[in-house]
Amino acid sequence: MSAGVVTMDAVEVVLRTQTPDGVEVILSALVYAKILEEHPAVADLGLIDRTVRDPDERRSDPRPGRERFFRREGDLWVLAVVDFEGVPAIIVTVFSAERPAI
Repeated sequence: MSAGVVTMDAVEVVLRTQTPDGVEVILSALVYAKILEEHPAVADLGLIDRTVRDPDERRSDPRPGRERFFRREGDLWVLAVVDFEGVPAIIVTVFSAERPAI
């Protein structure tokens, strides 16, 4: 995990991580600010990193080019949605979720 603010083509990056497949994924400061405001229970950068880097489950998202990463931490299920349309891939949202359906 690489944390700290990095500017990338006018986008401030607060987290740089990768999927278990080795695909680079970033979290922008703008998206992170929204997560902090709307979903503070899952706003920890280490938690977000673990969810993408070492998920308990991965699922397709209804939107093409996106995937859902689920991770359980204690009683909390975390869901991170990653958009793979660009390089690097970007985290578009993170929130607490119900246990993924089997």
